Amino acid sequence: MVIFLSSCNYQKSIKNLSEMPETIDPKKTNIFISNAGGSQNINDLEQSVFSLINQYRKSKNLPVLQWDNTIAQQSRIHAQQMARGKATFSHDGFQERVEIISQKIIYKGAAENIANNMGYSNPGEKAVAGWINSPGHHKNIVGDYNLTGIGIAKNSGGTYYFNQLFIKTR
Repeated sequence: MVIFLSSCNYQKSIKNLSEMPETIDPKKTNIFISNAGGSQNINDLEQSVFSLINQYRKSKNLPVLQWDNTIAQQSRIHAQQMARGKATFSHDGFQERVEIISQKIIYKGAAENIANNMGYSNPGEKAVAGWINSPGHHKNIVGDYNLTGIGIAKNSGGTYYFNQLFIKTR
């Protein structure tokens, strides 16, 4: 069983964004595990990850993130490219994804979490738990963002690739 994680922040030439909440000790948080089985389709898995992220934000008295299809489309494209080997498991192209989103959404901040894993019956829960337990990813999850989109793809070898983009609108 393998999990890989990576996070990235990008602020669009705007200073004095609200301070990010301090990282909290994940051992003192409630990690929620649903009873979802491994037979979920990708759209259900994306919605499950979205729900888990918002559950976590609620548990920290933070506003929930709103789903945005434009953001999700860019997340899906990157997840699919990583799964197909057309992009490395990295944040390469992050700024370009954000610029495409900016054609429809005026924003002042953006961040991205990626993960991949294989061999779990609950790959979405493992990705979210990994992000919560990683300071950089956690900072994005609890950050001052209001929109999100999640893309997930699975390759022929059974590895799931996750991409979550976070956007703060003006």
